[in-house]
Amino acid sequence: MTVPAATGDVRLRQALLAAERDTSPRLSPDGRSIAFLRTGDSGPEVWLRTGDGAERRLAAHHAEAIQDLRWTADGSALLYRRGPRGRESWTLSGLRGATFEPITISSGGSVTEYWLSATDPDALVYSHRDARSRGTRLFRADLADSGWASGGGPGRDSDGDSGGGSGGAPGEDRSGGSRLIAADRGFHRWLVDGGLRPRGGTRFAVDGSTEIVLGDDLDTARTVLTVPVDATPDLAVYGFSRDGERLFLLIGGETGTRRLVAVGSRDGSAETIFAHPELDVGGYPIGNDGVWFDPVTGEPDLCAVMDQRLRYHGLTGRARAGVASLAATDEHSAVILDRSADDRTWLIVHVHDDGPIAYHSYDPATSKAEPLFVNRPDLVGRELARLEDFCFTAGDGVAISGYAMRPRSGTPPYPTVVLVHGGPASRDLWRFHADAQYLASLGYLSLHVNYRGSKGFGAAFRMAGYGEWGGLMQQDLYDAVASGVTSGLVDPARVAFCGASYGGYAALLAACTRQDLVRCAIAISPPCDLVSFTERPPAYWQPLAVLLRRQVLGARDGDQAQDGDGDGRCLDERVLRRRSPAQALDASCAPLLLAHGVRDPRVPVAEVDRFADRARDLGVPVRYLRFADEGHHVRSNPNRQTLFTEIERFLETHLDV
Repeated sequence: MTVPAATGDVRLRQALLAAERDTSPRLSPDGRSIAFLRTGDSGPEVWLRTGDGAERRLAAHHAEAIQDLRWTADGSALLYRRGPRGRESWTLSGLRGATFEPITISSGGSVTEYWLSATDPDALVYSHRDARSRGTRLFRADLADSGWASGGGPGRDSDGDSGGGSGGAPGEDRSGGSRLIAADRGFHRWLVDGGLRPRGGTRFAVDGSTEIVLGDDLDTARTVLTVPVDATPDLAVYGFSRDGERLFLLIGGETGTRRLVAVGSRDGSAETIFAHPELDVGGYPIGNDGVWFDPVTGEPDLCAVMDQRLRYHGLTGRARAGVASLAATDEHSAVILDRSADDRTWLIVHVHDDGPIAYHSYDPATSKAEPLFVNRPDLVGRELARLEDFCFTAGDGVAISGYAMRPRSGTPPYPTVVLVHGGPASRDLWRFHADAQYLASLGYLSLHVNYRGSKGFGAAFRMAGYGEWGGLMQQDLYDAVASGVTSGLVDPARVAFCGASYGGYAALLAACTRQDLVRCAIAISPPCDLVSFTERPPAYWQPLAVLLRRQVLGARDGDQAQDGDGDGRCLDERVLRRRSPAQALDASCAPLLLAHGVRDPRVPVAEVDRFADRARDLGVPVRYLRFADEGHHVRSNPNRQTLFTEIERFLETHLDV
């Protein structure tokens, strides 16, 4: 049985519920300082750690979120995007000079991406989407311009909307050094070279494929490569070689694995630089997406793949020597986060399953690592649960991998929570799972399943999830429970499902259709109706609407529609309704805990509101948490405390019987 919260370690659970305190470190070009984000109950702040270990706060944006923290080439400025939490709309801000003077470079609309020059530290280019349009334009900015609007003094709290700026669209506000250099050309992403020249972009075709458009200038740019719609989830654009002659991409396909290629910017010729025969190039979300570049030459020199652990593959002799001591062990996986301009200092992090991640300064020549700080200092020295491999064969013979975390006390079989990852083209990793650790502290086993449709295991495995929302992907989760029962880990009478986004959908569907297996479910930001989801996808997903329908409906080239309407769909509306929680819901549904952010641009809050109201009308036990200041995920410390306090009570009520 679970240990009541009153008799457990309350401070430990509070530490587990809090967001990571210190994250997103960026090594200065000279390797002597580290900029990072520090998050407390009020929100994020930008901090600086110098070589002597001293730390100071540079800026605070307590009502916001911060992304893409980066140094300029000479270390004279820090840039980052910030925006209201949950809105996914971004202002470009910076801290410049010896005093880290705050400036607001773009406000109004949203900055979708920005590029820094390797040779001119005062220059940058950014893409901007106007609030009234989906199109993006390119602007060039001069950080040395004295006319930038101030963003508040160093260390001052901008409190979200008080961060300065004129409020006008970039290019219209002439008080700063920002000027329009390219009008909207229908690109989903712009492609900008190291000299900050716009060279083209990526755009979605009517059939859902992605076109790579390149040229020496925009007027001569043409499509040099077309990535099929089914390969789009694997596509990642890294940037140009130093001479601008090659564009580095990660691409996949209908067969094979995700690989690193160099595309000729003039003729579109594609050269494979690295491919693994069984696994996709990829890495941890906290680091690079499986590819690292030599900061001296600008050429790729390291790739990585992920099976149960991270595996490095050096592309040069020097890189192979540099990562020789970074091989994964039973205690940690080492992830490269950043490298100094001369490549003599690396910033790495040791990922643990039973403790906070630990940042280190690493010398690749001597393989010597010096500890810096950890992301969750309140957990240092705590004895926590371990994450073990959990692999099984699904009912139809497909091999499925994943992990399990069992509580440190008690004996099996355990009450179990299946933690379903989102995406669905995402995956679970060997790492520190604060949510799972919290459940383990309460006496619950958690299962983490890389069901078919998950990424990392090749195109065939990912595409095996096509048309299997609520089908074989869902059955993989049920087979995981059955495997756990057979092995003696899982108590079949006490199983709950929990997830966010797609994971929330899977949890809801299990509660609606498998009450024999699932005693209760926790769903965060869940799509509830597959019919409306495919026919009228949220505006957020409009650029990927074709891919979304293919993933949900299962359409592939050459398939015949079951409903006979000739539109290429594999699943008809009857199947979608049967697999939709909103349609499958009836009075026998298992008890539910729902949570949703009002600002969510991906799953409209009204959809979850309707589901909750109907469930209550049917007499289903429902607890519904609506967070006014959150989006698709629950981020803030106070809101996480509220959510997990409710999860604890919910599981104690419905699982511990």
